[in-house]
Amino acid sequence: MAPTIRRVPLWAALLPLVLPLPGSAALAQQKPGQTPAKAAPAQKAPAQKAPAKAAVSPAIKYRGPVTIRKGGTYRGNWQSLDPKVPAVTIKTSERVIIENSNIRSKGTLILSAFQKARVTVRRTRGVALNPGRPLKEHRYPGRFLHLEEFSSAVVENNELVGTSGMYFRDYRGVPARGDTVKIRRNRARNIDGRYSTGPNTFSRDKVRLVQFVQFNGVFKIPGAEIAWNEIINEPGKSRPEENISIYLSHGTPTSPILIHNNYIQGAYPANPSAKEYSGGGMMLGDGGAKDLSYAAGHVRAYRNVIIGTSNQGIAVSAGHDIEVFENRVMSSGYMPDARIVPSQNVGIYIWDMNGDRGRGTFFNNSARNNLVGWSTPLKGRNATNNYWLPDCPAVWRQGGKTSPGCSGNRSVPGRVTQTMERQERANWLARVKKAGLKIGL
Repeated sequence: MAPTIRRVPLWAALLPLVLPLPGSAALAQQKPGQTPAKAAPAQKAPAQKAPAKAAVSPAIKYRGPVTIRKGGTYRGNWQSLDPKVPAVTIKTSERVIIENSNIRSKGTLILSAFQKARVTVRRTRGVALNPGRPLKEHRYPGRFLHLEEFSSAVVENNELVGTSGMYFRDYRGVPARGDTVKIRRNRARNIDGRYSTGPNTFSRDKVRLVQFVQFNGVFKIPGAEIAWNEIINEPGKSRPEENISIYLSHGTPTSPILIHNNYIQGAYPANPSAKEYSGGGMMLGDGGAKDLSYAAGHVRAYRNVIIGTSNQGIAVSAGHDIEVFENRVMSSGYMPDARIVPSQNVGIYIWDMNGDRGRGTFFNNSARNNLVGWSTPLKGRNATNNYWLPDCPAVWRQGGKTSPGCSGNRSVPGRVTQTMERQERANWLARVKKAGLKIGL
């Protein structure tokens, strides 16, 4: 079955409260009418003895928005209650580290635009607040991190709650300096692009296309990695497009973008009962291109676990040299509350949606040794739609060379159950433990 026609982006479970980490120093609150305060570098906190008995930690005390104009390490609790003002703005190309912090905002949480920023965010909790504005303003939950014309980003061991994820546009880094993007061991709940319709309410059909991670115009980036992240979306509380999107972006032949060992659960339309939905688990090649310099490409996605992402589990609709292998992609076709998912479609597809093969920008895309079980209960108790690979031969022949195409893929026998879905998460958590990793805070 052909996948749902996607709306290509033209731009471009829940966790308990995590209280402040010891040693976090809040910055001075901005007063009305003042320029946002300049952040002060973090200072070492005095050692503290653990109490004999567990004590109730105080509520987080947030300060106002902050602008960072100098490199250094910063810790604090910042918030913005104005959707137009980021909680943290970075205006320097010097290396900035934000760590052990709490950030919440009705708009963007962390923003740097046109600064060639070099940013590290680690061990930080980010919460998006409902913008609380009417639909006509088209306000949606804020990005955890939004970088435009940036040099590098390292995002590790953070917790994202209700945000619209992370957006990276226009890589300006220096490879010889090690500039790249690393997004590892983060925990995200409910990636959300629903437009606000007022305090505490969201639209059920009007949305912004957002992702846990999207690369847009990130060209020739070496060493990029998206790994060991846990992303869970609940129906009715989230609205991602894809959870991970590589849009008109590419790595290099010797250093492809690596997307591996992630756990992704859930992707639904704003109204989970709607039939039309263009999102899903991963879109590894997106955006038509006439020129290889702009096409998506040089991406490897492997050993990911993708569960219940409705329209698709893993998709390649454009690009070249995109490898999809050893992933586990499963869906029962039911929501956690046992409702059928009307937008259920296909597990893995490789499809030249834009006709780029004739323009020489769609080739060498492969799906190998994956395991897929994608049940479609609306079509029958045991109906499945595991693969759709109309533009993926067993062997690619391009420019006198050959490369592997689609082969060795397996299907789960029979229908997938919700018990099987839960077991996949348990298995992934066991892998995390065996690897000695910590996810999130």
